[in-house]
Amino acid sequence: MTVQLAAQHEAANPAAPAPPPPSAPSNAIIWPGAMQCAALAGALAGVFTLLSFALPPVALLSFFWLISAPIVVLGVYSSRFRRSRITMDFGARLGVLTGLAILIATTTLNTTGLFVQRFVFHSTSDIDLQITNLFTQMHTTIAASSGPASAEALHMLAIPEFRAGILLTSIVICLILYLGFSAIAGAFAGYLRARTPQ
Repeated sequence: MTVQLAAQHEAANPAAPAPPPPSAPSNAIIWPGAMQCAALAGALAGVFTLLSFALPPVALLSFFWLISAPIVVLGVYSSRFRRSRITMDFGARLGVLTGLAILIATTTLNTTGLFVQRFVFHSTSDIDLQITNLFTQMHTTIAASSGPASAEALHMLAIPEFRAGILLTSIVICLILYLGFSAIAGAFAGYLRARTPQ
């Protein structure tokens, strides 16, 4: 009897539906869209890199794209998502994201191209000559100075692994510097485009 009364009471007074989860504000950053814009920048950088293999002058166009990409990507994102609130902080983050996408694309293609040139076509004599000239110049500069420190430096410079370490360290420093540049360029573009939604 009590069960029937409880059932009748529940039928007469249905439970209120659960409130919907709060939606994101209309001016929120759309990160999937930001990632798509950054990926597009990486894809274009990859295309320029591939073209530069066959047409070396395209490398200049690729260089200009590397410089302007963080600013252009923020402009593309801003035009696609007009209600998003653009800030310097977001510009810097999008700049770093763009830089990462570009570095992943270009580093992968350049490494693959160098591997193919060396081990398939055996046509890296120009690169080897440039590296040899670089270390010869370093050797000459160090040898010009006297002292035990220079003798130790010359000894280290004669070790192939040490030379490889110098090259890898230089590459890593360049990559970090480019990410820093991308962040600064994105932050500057964000500052210029800083706005609140209409």
